[in-house]
Amino acid sequence: MSPTPDLPRRCPARPMGRSCLRRSGLWMGTGLQALLIPVILALAAPAGFAGEIRIATWNLEHLDDTEGEGCVGRKRADYRALGERIAELDADVVAFQEVENPAAARRVFPGADWHVEMSSRPAMDPPRPCRENPAMSLGHLGTGFAIRRGISYRRHGDLADLGMGNPFQRWGTDITVGVDGRELRLLSVHLASGCWSRKQDGESRRRNTCAILRGQMRSLRAWADARRAEGAAFVILGDFNRRLALPGDWAWRLLSPPGAPLRLLTRGVASRCNPRYPAFIDHLVAGGGAGALQVQGSFGELPRRGRHPDHCAVWADFR
Repeated sequence: MSPTPDLPRRCPARPMGRSCLRRSGLWMGTGLQALLIPVILALAAPAGFAGEIRIATWNLEHLDDTEGEGCVGRKRADYRALGERIAELDADVVAFQEVENPAAARRVFPGADWHVEMSSRPAMDPPRPCRENPAMSLGHLGTGFAIRRGISYRRHGDLADLGMGNPFQRWGTDITVGVDGRELRLLSVHLASGCWSRKQDGESRRRNTCAILRGQMRSLRAWADARRAEGAAFVILGDFNRRLALPGDWAWRLLSPPGAPLRLLTRGVASRCNPRYPAFIDHLVAGGGAGALQVQGSFGELPRRGRHPDHCAVWADFR
């Protein structure tokens, strides 16, 4: 696990986030109230009560480390506003995508509160021009995690196979987090963009993109099979760039075959991030028993505010 010691607790440590007391309808106070809280919890907590951990994913849309740089060109106020939205999300672990480097991540996940882990995929050389702002360049779109301090974790090697030998395609960042003696393996992904649904499947100009996505799905299936063989509970989460919950979707069938089914946490839920696109492309996919660890009814989507990021965070609680 990480060099930061795991804190003894019934629930994860949350230096800035909500507490288990708040989730239980109880608030930490001062004086006599604070002294009574442990007694109340001891009497009220059911046998086998375990801590919860909120796991989220968010494509942060071209998050650069320097103000005015990159494809979005954020100002200081934009970084501050994004940090406030992350605080509102109140997650323990955030899988992120489209982040330039660790310094960019720390603009919104300050080191006093978060560990940051990112894929080691090299930056594109030469960088690509930004689609909406060709005068600026796109050097790196990295996946990674922000892990709240006090949460124990360990890092695994990247899933570089997702790169498909293409310098533009992203690698998966792979970690294991520990909560109250349980371990949960997490993989942050950002798959090929442009093959979102059956409509694009039939377009000749999308053929190469869809072929890349198919290869990435096979790589994810192999990763999931390896975790299942290890007996590990796992969640694959991130920007899949595919509407996996649509009926008969080939990508979901490839990722979740009948003999080894996975659980799609976005199934049966409409996204409100963009009214034009009610079907999610950002997903949490649980396997190896992780689906049973999800707190019932805990899936949520952080409402969009402003133009950027152009994705909304989605999350679920596990125990």
